[in-house]
Amino acid sequence: MSPSGRRMGEGRQQRGAPARKRFLLSGRRGSPRWRPGGGGIGAQRSLLGLFVHAWLWAASGSSAQLFNLSLYVDEGLPPDTLVGDIRAGLPAAQQQEGGGFFLSEDSEDSPLLDDFHVHPDTGIIRTARRLDRERRDHYSFVAATLLGAVVQVEICVNDVNDHSPRFPRDFLQLDVSELSPPGTAFRLPGAHDPDAGLFSTQGYTLVQLSDLPEDPAGPFFQLRYGTPGPPPLSPLPGSSSPLEPLDLVLLRRLDREAAAAHELQIEAWDGGSPRRTGHLRVELRVLDENDNPPVFEQGEYRAAVREDALPGAEVCRVRATDRDLGPNGHVRYSVRARQVPGAGSGGGPLGDAAYFAVDELSGVVRVRRPLDREAQAWHQLVVEASDGGAEPEVATVRVSIAVLDVNDNPPALHLLFLTEGGAACVSEGARWGDYVARVSVSDADGDPEKEEDAAGQLGVVLGGGSISLSLEGGEGAFALRPGGPPGVFFLCVEGPLDRESRDMYALRLVATDAGSPPLSTEETLLLRVSDLNDQAPLFSQEHYRASVSEAAAPGTAVLWVSASDADEAGTNHARLRYALVQLSTHCTPEALPPTAECGPSFTIDPENGVISTIRTLDREDQEAVELRVVAQDLGDPPLSATCLVSITVDDVNDNEPIFWRQVYNATLVEHAPVGHCFLQVSALGLWVNRKAFKGWRGYLRSAQVSFVKIKQKPNEEQQEKNNILDSL
Repeated sequence: MSPSGRRMGEGRQQRGAPARKRFLLSGRRGSPRWRPGGGGIGAQRSLLGLFVHAWLWAASGSSAQLFNLSLYVDEGLPPDTLVGDIRAGLPAAQQQEGGGFFLSEDSEDSPLLDDFHVHPDTGIIRTARRLDRERRDHYSFVAATLLGAVVQVEICVNDVNDHSPRFPRDFLQLDVSELSPPGTAFRLPGAHDPDAGLFSTQGYTLVQLSDLPEDPAGPFFQLRYGTPGPPPLSPLPGSSSPLEPLDLVLLRRLDREAAAAHELQIEAWDGGSPRRTGHLRVELRVLDENDNPPVFEQGEYRAAVREDALPGAEVCRVRATDRDLGPNGHVRYSVRARQVPGAGSGGGPLGDAAYFAVDELSGVVRVRRPLDREAQAWHQLVVEASDGGAEPEVATVRVSIAVLDVNDNPPALHLLFLTEGGAACVSEGARWGDYVARVSVSDADGDPEKEEDAAGQLGVVLGGGSISLSLEGGEGAFALRPGGPPGVFFLCVEGPLDRESRDMYALRLVATDAGSPPLSTEETLLLRVSDLNDQAPLFSQEHYRASVSEAAAPGTAVLWVSASDADEAGTNHARLRYALVQLSTHCTPEALPPTAECGPSFTIDPENGVISTIRTLDREDQEAVELRVVAQDLGDPPLSATCLVSITVDDVNDNEPIFWRQVYNATLVEHAPVGHCFLQVSALGLWVNRKAFKGWRGYLRSAQVSFVKIKQKPNEEQQEKNNILDSL
């Protein structure tokens, strides 16, 4: 244990508190002191740890208050410099309370107590030694009072300008050819300053140390460093300096005969006041080189090659000469690989140099890999010619190569349906000439724009041709018509359509180019004929007949009528609704008995066509009913059909016999013999349609029983019976 932490105890890992914390326990007046030998150092640490553990448990169970305190101190100040007071983080009411603090550090190896003195009673924080921000710029700990208040203390170390910029080396030697072109940049190592922000490296200055007189043409070199735009305020750790890269740029061509060497000094400076500097001495030796670069015979080469040329096929030849003698005049050729974004990674595009190669000695340009005019119609190469000098001179020339087309791509078909919703269907009500789809054909081999682009100014005809399009399977119902622009056609209705006779057409489109041999593409189009409400419903019978007992309960099913619709099933055009129209019933309420009803006796289910009774029937009131059923679809406009329904009401024995008279009077002779018939009564069983009273013919069945063999006054009784029959 360090001397600064002699009142430290190890805290146990608690729920809700970080493990392996170190705590500082303050001393208080009147508190018991640990006696030497009173249980040993190990026992004292155990008791102290137990006390701290109990205090943390009690603080966590109470409503402890948490406060934040941020302190700042400059680096490099002498030890015992005042940093701050922990009590400043407490409210004013709690700053006057007595008692010390418990301190909790981030980890067991925290340098807090090595770099600071924290007074446990007063909370005063002082430095224990000189701080170095470059070694540690931030400290964090928690201080808790005995009353449960917790202060989160953050100490930030401020940077001061205590470091100078420093180059990785003090001296650097560069060899520069006298033929290096202006703008050539030489990468120099940058200076590093451990300070941050304004105190870090802010810029570089070029100082020429040679004793040469000032050249009236201006300096040979200048410094170029950093990226455009203002530097970031606080660069991330590990990131490169905003002043990098540092380049020494050649402004004009050197002459070794005038100056064989140039001595420069690079000065790096920071933003302090006064600022600190670092230096790098650079010596540039000017090397003697051949003075004549290679020269191509043409300023630009143009050539053409068929896209089916095999690798190794010759395209063209370039030639360059060099007036120098010996190795300095020996020219070698190469293709400069231009960087293409995404080239060579994940199937990205390849550069032009990947398709062609140039012979190093002869300058013959050859095909390197298979070509595809449809992917790239022309290529541009940069061919370099370099001599054999120690620092070779390089000349470049552009080679434009057009790829000639061959018929290696079949035509392409593109369909765009012009029907509602863009579906592959046409209404059966379409008229002659109505558009169904737009068909466009194209051929990558015959694209005029690509041909012109590929040919450039070579004056070479690269092919191409028209594309023919044919239609099969329409059977006279459809036809193709030109659409105006080349390669555009319209599929139109050519004849009447009837979905009920044919609801699907398989059309075959065949596109053929004019190549040799010709290539073709075909596509089968399944064209559906959509339905119109042009079919009326049709009943299975024109006249339905049925019978029902007059004793049938209301709701009894009597008959099921069925109609069908030839329109497309499942649509409103084929979905039917049934309705009932009851014809005249020959029924008037005045002619009926009081208990009889006059009104509709039947109803029909609108969905399934089942006819059923809606009230009790009476054959004596109505023995036959004629109805008319209407079936109507849900199309727009709706179509309907009707049928006739005849229903006979069957009779049941539901009427009692009726005597002709309610009272019979008879006279009997006093000494009439046994068996003498002195009276005859009659009763009628009435199964009569009451409409007979309106002139219809009724049926009368009578049962007569003779009780008198000798009728008295037969003429009167017969006359009375005849009168009753006449009234009926």
